[in-house]
Amino acid sequence: MSENRCYYLTPDHHLELRVEDVPSPGTGEVLIKIAANGICGSDLHFYKSGRLGNFVVTSPYIPGHEASGVIEALGEGAGKFKEGDQVVIEPGIPCGKCHYCKTGRYNLCPDVRFLSEPGVNGTFCDYVVVPEHFVFPVPQGLSLEAAALAEPAAVAVQAVNRGRVHPGDVGVIVGAGPIGLLTLQAFKAAGGSYAVCVDKVPERLEWAKQLGADEIFIPSEQIPALENKGDIVFETAGNNASTALLFTMARPGGRCVQVGWPGSNIVPVDVAKLMEKELDYMGVNRYANAFETALAWLKDGRIVSERMITHRFPLSRIQEGFDWALAHPNETIKVIIYND
Repeated sequence: MSENRCYYLTPDHHLELRVEDVPSPGTGEVLIKIAANGICGSDLHFYKSGRLGNFVVTSPYIPGHEASGVIEALGEGAGKFKEGDQVVIEPGIPCGKCHYCKTGRYNLCPDVRFLSEPGVNGTFCDYVVVPEHFVFPVPQGLSLEAAALAEPAAVAVQAVNRGRVHPGDVGVIVGAGPIGLLTLQAFKAAGGSYAVCVDKVPERLEWAKQLGADEIFIPSEQIPALENKGDIVFETAGNNASTALLFTMARPGGRCVQVGWPGSNIVPVDVAKLMEKELDYMGVNRYANAFETALAWLKDGRIVSERMITHRFPLSRIQEGFDWALAHPNETIKVIIYND
């Protein structure tokens, strides 16, 4: 435990290695030795474009927030874990004092500190210090590599919670990338009966079929067949065109859940359909109170980790992992960076 390799993302789109001292946990904190990280779509956006939505890379910072590891040391007053425990990190750390924190919607806390948001260092390093209350134990029998999927799985749990899944529901999942495939599985795990996946990439639709999709569509070919298709429609692609079609695909009285961040903040939509069908339109901002469910579903197989992880790279080859994910989107679901 003599040094901490940290990979900083620079504004000119490079991952720069810096070797730093291992941090010490403060009061109520734990030191975690990172075992595995997933590369998130947001990490790729910042790496490729230097921005995502309102967030812009203006100075070097450590990306990464889909992390699992092992407790290395405890700060004063930390007693939830012991050294050697395997854990995952919930990376959105709120103030714990505001109205939103006190009412259980702490993901809306205006002072939340999200690991890997530009300006806040994340988890592509060897060691990280976090408050123990935002660390969760890995269920026995679940690997640390699979546990690194808990963070994106929590987004999917938040999506189905927001969508209020009922038994018998037909769900339309637009986008069969990592979040879309996790939302597909979470929809079924929450009681959804029939799942339709929509994507422009045939290879991703084949993955969707393997993971439980009952029907698949390529949108450019079959838009009329998708009209009034779902009791719940989840937009996970982060695409302006699919966002504009949500109200078309939803049945009257249905729910539309915006999970992906569209390419622009303002998207033209047909508000008449929203009103005529009396639809509910909901946004997803990360997650709150979702990690325990995500870990349970990973453990019992309702979310299948083995099929989600398609590529692995050691931390020492992290830039190669990022470049691979960008260059081969049709061949890649989730890239895991493991600490070598």
